[in-house]
Amino acid sequence: MADRPDTAPSDPKAAERGALDVDRRWLFAIAGVIWTGVGILLLAYAVSWLKPESIPLEIELTIAGIAVAAVFVRFVFHGIVRKNIDRIEAGPKHAHVLAFQGWKSYVVTVFMIGLGVVLRHSALPKTWLAPVYLGIGLALLTTSLLYHRHLLSHLFGSRRPAR
Repeated sequence: MADRPDTAPSDPKAAERGALDVDRRWLFAIAGVIWTGVGILLLAYAVSWLKPESIPLEIELTIAGIAVAAVFVRFVFHGIVRKNIDRIEAGPKHAHVLAFQGWKSYVVTVFMIGLGVVLRHSALPKTWLAPVYLGIGLALLTTSLLYHRHLLSHLFGSRRPAR
């Protein structure tokens, strides 16, 4: 990709990546959309599992899901998102489209998808799974806003939004 002025011709990785390179600010968009989409998907599962339950049980399970979300936001996802944002910011101006997260995160992602499939198809009652899915879905949706905010700051404002 020697025709791009911001790519050094001596960078052998640039030629290898080719058409899959994007401006790094779009990595924030990709990550935000994926985290938002998965959060909504998990919330949809949880809502469909809670729908047939009685209102008092629905409320209890929703409160439990919100508690799960608070734990996941505080102790898991916020740190992952901050680390990804910092890594993207420190990286090259153009990067591979899948560089919105590190390779270790892809291993964790595959594990979580597999675990989700196993849990959904297990004999466990869906009412037990609903708070977990609700919590993780809310946590993903909430922390995806950090990616969206960071993208907006790149597009319309300061380069480094407040944490």
